[in-house]
Amino acid sequence: MGKRTPAVINQAEERQRLLESVKRSVAKNPYLSIAFGLYWMQTTLLFQSPYLFLEASPLVGFPLPKGTMLLVASVATYLTWSILYKRINSMSIKRWFPFALGIGLSLGALLFTCYPAFTETHHDIAVIVYLFGSVLIGCGTANINLEASRILGHIGPKQALFHLVFALLIGTAGAYLFSLLPMGIGKIAIVAVPAPMVYCLMKSFDAVPRKMVYSHGLKTKVKLPTKFLVTSAFQGFALGVMHSLLVNSFENSALLVSFGFLAAIGLVFFCSIMLKSDFDLLFYRIGFPLMAMGFFLLGIVPSTIELGAAVLDVGYCFQYLISCSLCAYLAKGLDQPPIWIVGTSTACLLLGQLLGTVLEALSPDQTVLAVVVAFVLVLAALYMTSSQNLKRGWGAVSPGSDHKTDSGANESLAIQLLASEHGLSARETEVYSLLVKGYSRKTIGNELCLAEETIKTHTGRIYQKFIVHSKQELIVMTHERAATLDS
Repeated sequence: MGKRTPAVINQAEERQRLLESVKRSVAKNPYLSIAFGLYWMQTTLLFQSPYLFLEASPLVGFPLPKGTMLLVASVATYLTWSILYKRINSMSIKRWFPFALGIGLSLGALLFTCYPAFTETHHDIAVIVYLFGSVLIGCGTANINLEASRILGHIGPKQALFHLVFALLIGTAGAYLFSLLPMGIGKIAIVAVPAPMVYCLMKSFDAVPRKMVYSHGLKTKVKLPTKFLVTSAFQGFALGVMHSLLVNSFENSALLVSFGFLAAIGLVFFCSIMLKSDFDLLFYRIGFPLMAMGFFLLGIVPSTIELGAAVLDVGYCFQYLISCSLCAYLAKGLDQPPIWIVGTSTACLLLGQLLGTVLEALSPDQTVLAVVVAFVLVLAALYMTSSQNLKRGWGAVSPGSDHKTDSGANESLAIQLLASEHGLSARETEVYSLLVKGYSRKTIGNELCLAEETIKTHTGRIYQKFIVHSKQELIVMTHERAATLDS
């Protein structure tokens, strides 16, 4: 009998189960989606898209791209916090910390929106206000993201992805709405948003075991996910070039960017519900090719600049959602500190974005640059799609997996890899992991709250997909695979 080709489309029963999981996840902690949605709106307006809320820099002699100081302040915060994550815990767990965070963000936004008023008459004051406001916003938004990542790491990649889909839907719609308002009202909104954002973040912590969330991963040795960090840097590089091109090509691309983000949200939702997709497929066979296609359109067919820009935004936002889900997997599945994972990966993304904006500003021919970046993305995707992602434990893992890895024997990692390779559904993976532990069908049924007959059916399907005839064969196959993995 030949080996079966794993199905790539989830069965109707599995799709229904995932949809029910979406409803339960978001209903259990709606404040998390709202808090992250407001964070996305704030960063979209200030960092990631030309929504006309960024004035020219007052730094004479330094023709920096818009928002450069915000990026620098954020990168410094992410890197510092990821290195000192154990010490940061003792501060951020304090009850006063969210209030200080909200005040700092609002003050920073106020200063950042006011500095243009001093540029002509009191230039030195404008520079001080600009720098101080940039630092407060960069540090504050980074902290919001890092605090939210604690909860995302606790709930795991599947629920994190569902929350993020709804959050980005809220944030994208909000950013577009504010872009339609007069400039003054938009700036007032940026100053006012931190208050509800911090309040919703505080409420979201009420739905999780607070002490457990803050102590997560503190006793685990951190492992540098090198290829994930490189992936984030390439993603940020594409973002920097892309949005610099948009600023130079459109007076206001709010509608175009919003359309791209909404399309990406729909694509991620489709992939998470309909497809048996792993991180390798989502990153390097969907996200990177989408961004490369957008750059090819910009470089080869300049007349279709709107289409190319929309495809670029779809690819970037898609990558962002999957990256956040992977951070949640590395935190929950591999027991890594969320602050460490999110801090290092986001710093790499923002450094890449900064490099991209500077390169675009120095490039004499934007169409040639777009084609070069497209080729770079394709080559990067080909290089990073390798067996090392499987051995390191995340390439073949699905965002729908919440399984925790056994750091001693790598058995749980082998379970995830084999389940993905043989096309097991999420429920079949749960049954498989308990079968490998030697549990009986009755015990598995009690553990998963399912009828013993249902467990028997799942077991039969698992044997058929693995082409084995007994539980012992399944255990031996799993242990042999675990022995090949890096400890």
